[in-house]
Amino acid sequence: MTINNRQFPRQEVKIEVELEYLDDTARKAITRDVSEGGLFITLNDADHYPMGEMVLMRFKHPLENFQDTVKDGVIVRQAADGIAVAFIEMEEF
Repeated sequence: MTINNRQFPRQEVKIEVELEYLDDTARKAITRDVSEGGLFITLNDADHYPMGEMVLMRFKHPLENFQDTVKDGVIVRQAADGIAVAFIEMEEF
């Protein structure tokens, strides 16, 4: 049995996210899971989004009654099927 040491438990939720990265045109993608601390976005070109880079996301937050949400995030993990993004507050930088 694996122990889950995550700070925020994940919920498997598929929602649409508008993802902005550098000067790229904003694109829409689908999440695999969401937590209070971040989300995993499924992508077929995850290598286009390097770890440590900042992204801007717009979505209807499923953990906050699907309110329109705009979050800054940092890419914390790449996988073959997408990227994990941790939410950040710009005041941290």
